Order: sequence, then structure tokens, then C-alpha cells
Amino acid sequence: MSLRIWVVSCILLVLLVALAHSQNTSTAPTQAAGFALGPAGTVWGGQHLKLEVTAEGVNLDFDCATGTIAKAVTVDALGKFQVNGALTREHGGPVMRDGNPSAPATYSGAIQGDTLHLVVTSGPSQEPYGEYVLVRGKPGRVLKCK
Repeated sequence: MSLRIWVVSCILLVLLVALAHSQNTSTAPTQAAGFALGPAGTVWGGQHLKLEVTAEGVNLDFDCATGTIAKAVTVDALGKFQVNGALTREHGGPVMRDGNPSAPATYSGAIQGDTLHLVVTSGPSQEPYGEYVLVRGKPGRVLKCK
């Protein structure tokens, strides 16, 4: 075997080992791009929030609000997402004649395995509403303010 063939063989071997190592130590989430939050009926829960996937999208039940997302939520290759929806704030006591108006909301975050990190902003100025950590299959702990 000539020296040139031996050098090329060694370089190829090093590249193959490096490629195999990078695939085994990747920090990318386990789901692929386009992964939904789950089929209809899937529940994600945490402190002060229960999220349920429906055939139409997502329903969110907060302590003092409800939210909706009118389409399926998908994530990119890194498990991140951002989707528009609505947020209806609630309060204790009687309901006003016009009810509780709904406001535009943005739901963004990331999924890593069975954990969902969610950030909610609402209103025309996208003011922060809350940050939540949810777990797939958990019912959530919601204390309604009604």
C-alpha cells in the first residue's frame, strides 16, 4: 500500500469516527420537525395550567384565564414553536354584561422529551402573561379564580 493511499484511508477513518461521535452526542430533541403536541386528547399539565390538544387545535385552562389555539402546534427541528391564539382573562365575582373579551395571544416555547416550556404574551403590545413548565400526561394544577 502506498503512503498516499494509507494517508487518505486514515483521514477517512478519522472523519467517520467524528461523524459517528457527533450523531451520538447531539443535543437536538428527540422529535423531528413538524412534531405536533400529540393527538387529540393529549394533556400537558403543570402549575397553574392545563393544556389539552383537540381535533381543532389546543385549549388552555389557566388559574384566571382560558386560551385557545385554532390550529395544530408544530415544532421545528430544535423543538421550538411560536403560534398565535387567543387569551380570555377571568376574574372572581360577577361577569360583566359583555363578558370577558378575548385578546390576541402568542404562545411560544420548546419541547424536550415530555417537557414543554411555554411562554404566553397577550394583548396588542404582547405584554407577558406567564411562563410555564408542563409535563405530557400530567393533569396540571389549576385553581380557578371564579
